[in-house]
Amino acid sequence: MIEEEERIRAISKDKAISPASVDKYISNKFGDDLDDIRSAMVDLAASFEPGALKTKAFKLYEAFRPEIPKGKRGWGAQGELDPEIIRRLIMD
Repeated sequence: MIEEEERIRAISKDKAISPASVDKYISNKFGDDLDDIRSAMVDLAASFEPGALKTKAFKLYEAFRPEIPKGKRGWGAQGELDPEIIRRLIMD
């Protein structure tokens, strides 16, 4: 990610990706589950201090990332993301 116009933006091949295209992509991938997934992720992130979240973010992702079906591989492989797994990682 890069900061552009004082906002953090996703990048691809060294170019900032428009927020609208990211929203469309995420909406297409998560469909009707988007609000529940987003809520779980926001709650998880809010349960950590920013510095702690920065150091634990990838470990958290590893804990909730979807299982990839046998025979599939790579970042584009579809899996099932369970918001309850995300919620179980929330720090009290």
